[in-house]
Amino acid sequence: MTRKDGRLIWGGVLVLLGVAFLFQNLGVFDVFGLIPENLWTILWIGAFGSAGLLFLGGLWLNRDNWWMAIPGFVLLGLSATILVDEFIPGFPFSGSIFLGSIGVAFITVFVMNREHWWAIIPGGVNFTLAVVAGLDEVTGWENGGIFFLGLAITFALVALTPTSRGKMGWAWIPAGVLFALAVVTTASLEGFFGILWPLALVAVGGGLLYRNYLRTRSE
Repeated sequence: MTRKDGRLIWGGVLVLLGVAFLFQNLGVFDVFGLIPENLWTILWIGAFGSAGLLFLGGLWLNRDNWWMAIPGFVLLGLSATILVDEFIPGFPFSGSIFLGSIGVAFITVFVMNREHWWAIIPGGVNFTLAVVAGLDEVTGWENGGIFFLGLAITFALVALTPTSRGKMGWAWIPAGVLFALAVVTTASLEGFFGILWPLALVAVGGGLLYRNYLRTRSE
């Protein structure tokens, strides 16, 4: 298909959509009422999923277009969220899927170029929110400690990430403050404090492994 054919197709689609919305808004004809609700859901799932794949395809073809990872994974996550809500009623992790997709998007930006260290922060925040949302749906616990711990791990990863400007030592300050908040928040919750410390050990061990991985790649 030539570029001219593509313009003709998209132009025709836009004209048809414009006419349909015009008739709908003027009350002349309920165009969209002819489409069953379930079919609308499938169409939205397909539309968001296809758009996400198009963005990721553009990223695959040109890695310099790192920003395409963000709409690509977010749109795929939105498609998956709608799919789960529609066809798996009562599934408790639909919110976690969407938040996790945003986290994946930003971490992908960082993995593609480690100079984009800033992407670790929104990535870690959204992964943390995904975990908190999932735990809230399943356990109903107060998850403030988990939230602060996730943020502490996020800034610790920033501190451990070498860049062209050197190490990001400043990130240890918010990491330490957030870890202290996690301890204080969790200490008052009966039976939950025993969960925080193992998670903290996992976080420290994971940070050491991550740092070793970065050194191995740089050698």
